[in-house]
Amino acid sequence: MASEESESTRTRADVDRLSSLPDTLLHHIMSFLPARLAVRLCVLSKRWKILWTTLPVLNFLYSELWNNEVDPNAGRKYAFMDWFPETVSNVLFLRDAATHLHTLSIDCTDSEPDILSGTTIRPWIRYAIKHNLQVLSIDADSKLYLPSELFTCPSLEKVAISSIDSIDPPEIINLPSLKQLLLKNVRINGDMSKLLCGCPVLEDLHVKGGSLMVSNITSRNLKHLTIIKGFLKGPIALIDTCNLLSFHFTMHAFCLKKEFILNMPSLCEACIEFDYPYKVHYTKGTILCSLFNVGRLELKGRFTQDCLKMEVPKCRTFTKLTCLSVHDLCLNCQFDLLSSLLEYCPNLKMLSLLYSSCRCKKKDECRKQVKIQRFKCEQLETVVLKFSKKDKAFYQVVKYLQEAVTELSIELSIDKILDSDDFFNSDEFSDSDEFSDSDELLDSD
Repeated sequence: MASEESESTRTRADVDRLSSLPDTLLHHIMSFLPARLAVRLCVLSKRWKILWTTLPVLNFLYSELWNNEVDPNAGRKYAFMDWFPETVSNVLFLRDAATHLHTLSIDCTDSEPDILSGTTIRPWIRYAIKHNLQVLSIDADSKLYLPSELFTCPSLEKVAISSIDSIDPPEIINLPSLKQLLLKNVRINGDMSKLLCGCPVLEDLHVKGGSLMVSNITSRNLKHLTIIKGFLKGPIALIDTCNLLSFHFTMHAFCLKKEFILNMPSLCEACIEFDYPYKVHYTKGTILCSLFNVGRLELKGRFTQDCLKMEVPKCRTFTKLTCLSVHDLCLNCQFDLLSSLLEYCPNLKMLSLLYSSCRCKKKDECRKQVKIQRFKCEQLETVVLKFSKKDKAFYQVVKYLQEAVTELSIELSIDKILDSDDFFNSDEFSDSDEFSDSDELLDSD
């Protein structure tokens, strides 16, 4: 009896349960691996020998290949620069030609600047397009020339390009399936509006860094729009996106000198970074006036204080705004500016404040508030304070806040004025000894 049980145990141990899984499941597991490791699985068994050739997802990582194949101290660095492109080409050449390639990812982060020459990547992308490519991701600190076929690929749904010197869109652009376009540190030559016109179902546009010119953005399908930390080579005249849900934008001087029209009736949340010199002639900048439908709003940037002085008088009532975060505003000398802004937020429930050191020329005067303007937000429930340190100004601002909400129907307690690193995260609020000094200050009156 014991021998039968022992034989049964050995039989179960000899079963290759992993190989018995269906190809689709194994492909899903392998899709999380770098291409090099996926190919090396061919040594496991006869079935695995050809399994990688039908893999629909290929991830080529320069750092993974370099760390595993080359000794950095062996003087083979420049030889490997040739070997990496050869590896990518060989893997694509040996794939099953009848299998679709869903995702092609090429990551040359931390590589030499010239690891990929200008036209090296073209045949790889052309191969992927012929095999119904849906997701393309390229991160290469190089000057590359993308093939024109990329801009007319009917199956492409997502493109993420980072650290490419420049992109030259061709005359004909037709990407009927593209839903996500992510660009980071990329210079786009020409007007990007033309590129967007060729993406009729685009839902997510994210541009960070780099430089671009975009005269207008008009779309009925766009839901998420981010244009930050980059350089605009010209003014944006119009953003007309009737179904946009989120908007993250860095204001530039170009947005002030020309008419800047925003139409975002479905907007739920927005983050505006005021990143331009306060000396710019501020005549056309009325971005807050166009965000009256937003539910969550964050205002930040080096020139937040200067720009709010010009924006607040032009505001419309934020009837749907429930969460507001304001950074880089001196609450000692500009508390009345905050109060004025809150007059347009009748349904506000949460207020997050990030203290910034005062830029006033006369530092002594900035701490003298003659009269504190009362908040008129009857729905206000939570105020979050963030300071780099608890100095005298911190406690002074706490007193200002206490006075500002005295006429509200709610009771302001230490649970409602917090010092937290997390904005818009009220579920994680908790009492702490860290706020004992503030508690005493609140109770002192």
